[in-house]
Amino acid sequence: MNVLHELRTDPKNGRVLWMSDGKTEVACALDFGIRILHLSCVGMQNLFYEQPQDLSDGLCTPEGWVIHGGHRLWCAPESDLSYYPDNAPVQYELLPDGVRLTQPDDPWLNVRKRLVLQFAPDGDILVQQSVENVGEAPVTLASWGVNTLAGGGHAEIWFDGGAGGGFNPTRGLSLWGDTSLADERVSFAKERVYARHLPRSEYFKLGLYSKSGRAEFANRGQRLKLTFGSDDVGRYPDGGCNFELFLDPNVMELETLGPVCTLATGQRASHWERWHVCRDGERRDNA
Repeated sequence: MNVLHELRTDPKNGRVLWMSDGKTEVACALDFGIRILHLSCVGMQNLFYEQPQDLSDGLCTPEGWVIHGGHRLWCAPESDLSYYPDNAPVQYELLPDGVRLTQPDDPWLNVRKRLVLQFAPDGDILVQQSVENVGEAPVTLASWGVNTLAGGGHAEIWFDGGAGGGFNPTRGLSLWGDTSLADERVSFAKERVYARHLPRSEYFKLGLYSKSGRAEFANRGQRLKLTFGSDDVGRYPDGGCNFELFLDPNVMELETLGPVCTLATGQRASHWERWHVCRDGERRDNA
């Protein structure tokens, strides 16, 4: 398999590494991050959200953290410490089939974040993410991949979590803030949650456990099939969630989480995602 690497520079994002296998293209920021800024079929619009240069969407903090858009690697549970301004260049190592990105140490959380992105022979993209404790004291966290997607799309999330029957509940939902299950942007089926992005101001965030680790997003004539890890014996953050959905007026976020780990110095927590991108109506062998 031949993966093309191309280093480009633009006024907004600085140095950006573009990669393609001829079917799918991605772009990784090198002057800040970790951020995967672009994901699409070759020659088509970006499925990820692109933040305006004037930051008029308000997705930034007074300390200097900026959402940028795209995919980022975070640590759960969320707190004020999550918003460390990751504005320094990342280290990058080109791989024959992708790239390895390493963020400078985060002094707020005392962690080092790494992401390895690789094009698989079947056309999918593998995203391996890890968070290493670089402090002197143990730290308890879960790795957390956040996909910030362009507005106007819709998503389907598998909400399958256990066998039916019996006396004990097998599935649960975590709700944030004023999130309402009556919100017109979200609907429920037996083992699915459906979401659509609308330019509404109301905050919405919901978490769940997906045993099959599946979600799909459709927008701009393309579909993103997202698969991710699940572990029935693992302890997940935020009330047992390995998946979280966030909506605001600008973006839809599909977020995946690994199990909670207590890390000694030098130990890592990790999790993975797999991205399958195709045009609407297109079928591929692994679709």
